[in-house]
Amino acid sequence: MRSSIIIAAVFAGAAAAEACTSWVITPRAAQSGMMTLQKVRDQYHCRLDADMRVAPNGWRWMRIGQDKDAAAFGMNEKGVAMTTNDGDKVRAHHPHNGIRYGTGASTMIRQVMTRCASAAEGAEMIRRLGRSRLTAGSSGIYYIVDPNRAFIINVAHGYAQVKEIADGKISVTTNAWQLPGGEEVAEKNFRQGLLQRAREVNTRAALCKTRVDGKFPIRGCIDISRKFRGKKLTECYPFCAGSKGKSLSSVCFEIDREFPAYLSCAYTALGPQQHTLFIPIPMAVRQLPEKMRDGGWGQLAYDHQAAAGSNHPALPEMAKLEDRFLAEFSDVRTRARKLLRAGRTDEAVKLLNECFARHFAEADAFMIRLNAAAAAGKGGGDRSVAPR
Repeated sequence: MRSSIIIAAVFAGAAAAEACTSWVITPRAAQSGMMTLQKVRDQYHCRLDADMRVAPNGWRWMRIGQDKDAAAFGMNEKGVAMTTNDGDKVRAHHPHNGIRYGTGASTMIRQVMTRCASAAEGAEMIRRLGRSRLTAGSSGIYYIVDPNRAFIINVAHGYAQVKEIADGKISVTTNAWQLPGGEEVAEKNFRQGLLQRAREVNTRAALCKTRVDGKFPIRGCIDISRKFRGKKLTECYPFCAGSKGKSLSSVCFEIDREFPAYLSCAYTALGPQQHTLFIPIPMAVRQLPEKMRDGGWGQLAYDHQAAAGSNHPALPEMAKLEDRFLAEFSDVRTRARKLLRAGRTDEAVKLLNECFARHFAEADAFMIRLNAAAAAGKGGGDRSVAPR
C-alpha cells in the first residue's frame, strides 16, 4: 500500500510534463497494408504551419511544423517519412569536435527529406551524424519509414543506435530510449522513466483495442491520438492539455508502395487534435492553402481549445465529418491509382488536388462555425489554454 502511494505521488509531479508520443504500424499490421507513422506532438504554444517544398535536387516534400521553416514532421516524394521525439535526459554535453553548432532535429528532418530516397539511407545519415557528435541539443529518438522498411534511432553526443522494426509489428515510443548503448551519456530518472513507459504501454494497449480483424485502422490511430491524459499511471495517454506542455498537433503518415509521390497521405491535425479536424493531404497536392502556410488554420484550433475547453461536446460531430473525409479520400485514391496505372498522371494529380481542396474548404467552414458556437457559450470555455 505504501509503495503504491509513493508511485502515485511521484507520477503526479510529472504528469503535466510535455512529452511527445509516436508510433509505427508496419504494412502487415495495418488495415490498409501501408506503412503507417504517427506522432502526437507536445510543446509550448507556437505558430503552426505547413507547406509543400521543392529540394535543390527537384524532390518535392511536405513540411509540417512551425514558424515558417521548422519541421516537426516530413514526407518526401520517394515515400520517406520522419518524426522525432526528445530522448533520455543526458549528462553534461560532450564536446562536438570543435564544431560550435550541431544539427538539430528540424534540420535533420530537412536533410533526410531532401537527400534520402529510402528509410535505410536516412537512418544511416542520422547514425553517422550522431556518432560524429554533430547532433545539437540533448538527445533524440527518430522514426524513419518508407513503403517497406521502418527504423528507430536513438542519438546523443557520440551515441547512436539503430534498429529496424520487423514487418507485422508495431512500435511505440515516448521520450525514453529503448535501445542499448546510451548508458554512458544517459541520466536515468525514475520519475520520468515511469511516466514514459506508462505512456508507451497504455498507448500500445489502446491501439490494440481499435484493431479490425487483427489489423490497425487509420480511424483508430486518430482516436488514440485524442485519448486524454489523466493523472494516474493507468490513464497516461497521448493527448495532454496541461497548463504548460500541451499537445498541439498530430500527423499520421500512410506510405503508398506503388505511387508514393502521389498516393502517400498525411492525415493532418494542425493544432490540438481534440480541437481540430484530421484532413487527408495526399502527396500529389501541389501546395497547401495560404491559411495553413501562414498559421491561420492552426490558430483556429487554438481558439477552439480556448473557447470550448477539454472534452468538449463537438468531438462526435468532428469524427463523423472525418469519417466522410476518409471514405471519400479512399475512393478518390482508388480512382487515381487506376489513372496512374494507365499513365494518365495529370488527371490523377488533378483528381487528388480537387479532393483535398474540397475537404479543406469544408473543414474551414466547419471550424469557423464550431468556434462561433463555442465562443457563444455552447461549448464551455477555459481561457487558461489560450496560446501565448
